[in-house]
Amino acid sequence: MYTIKSCSDVSDSISHQAFSDGFADYSVNLNMDQETFVSKLFGPEGNSRELSFVALKNNVSVGITLGGLKTGEGIKTLRCGGMAIIPSERGSGLAQQLMEYHQAAAINNKCKQLFLEVIASNKRAVSFYQNLGYQKVYDLTYRKWEPSNYINKPDYHSQKVETLSYQELYSLREMDYSHLPWQADFFYFQHLPASYYGIREKGVVVAGIAATASRIFYLWVHPKYRLKGYARSLLNRVIADLKPDTLSTSYANNASAHTFCNYLHMDYHSITQYEMYKLLSN
Repeated sequence: MYTIKSCSDVSDSISHQAFSDGFADYSVNLNMDQETFVSKLFGPEGNSRELSFVALKNNVSVGITLGGLKTGEGIKTLRCGGMAIIPSERGSGLAQQLMEYHQAAAINNKCKQLFLEVIASNKRAVSFYQNLGYQKVYDLTYRKWEPSNYINKPDYHSQKVETLSYQELYSLREMDYSHLPWQADFFYFQHLPASYYGIREKGVVVAGIAATASRIFYLWVHPKYRLKGYARSLLNRVIADLKPDTLSTSYANNASAHTFCNYLHMDYHSITQYEMYKLLSN
C-alpha cells in the first residue's frame, strides 16, 4: 500500500511536501518554505537525509520521519526529529511502519538507544510512543525573558568576561556533566552564529555562555563559583554586545537552571515537552 524511501533517494521537494502536509494541523506552526526546511531541518537540527524516510502512496507523499545521530553523552543515539502523517492516512498503521524503518536505521548504525521530543499535552502521541517502547525521562521547559530591566543590576566581574572560541567554551563539558536538551547542546549551536563568552580563574575557564540576540543556548558556572555574580556578568555582556529585545532558553530537569530562570523572572512558554527514550537491545 505504501512505498517508503530514504529522503536521500527522493527530491527535497517531496520531503518538504510530506513535512508540510503532515504538520499542517499541528499545534505549533511549522509552516516553512522548502529552502528554510532544507537549511534548518537538514542543517543545525541534525537530521540527515539518509536516516530520514518518506512514505508514498500512488507516488504522492503521505508521511515522513526525520532522523539524526547524537553521540554527545557517550551513547550513540538516533533522534527522531519529527514524524508526521497526513490526516487521511492516520490510523492506518503507517506511523508505526515509519517508526520501524527509523528503528532499523538505528540498529544498522549501531545505535544503543532511540530518542525524541513530544509535546506533553499531545496525549495521543505520547501514548503512541509509549506503545512502541519509549519512556518519558525528562521534562523539557521553555522560558523567555525581556532583559531591559536587568542590565543595570550590579556587575562585579565585568572586567573578567572575555570572548571565547567554541573549543574554549566546550572545555566546560569536561566539568559539566548535566544533561543538555537537543537544541541546547554544543553540536547544535556550533552551526549557528552564536557568540561565546567566559570567565577564567587561574587560567581555566570556569564559567561560560553561548547566545544569540534571541536565545541563550548554554550558561554554566562551576559550582565553586556560583552565587557570586558570574552568571550575571556573563548575561550583562550578552545584553551589551548583542542587544536582545527578548531572550529564550530551555532546560530539562535542571534545578540550577530552573532556579536561575526564576531569579530572572523569566516567563514560561505555553508549551512543554517530554524527552522520551527507548533502549535498544544488543
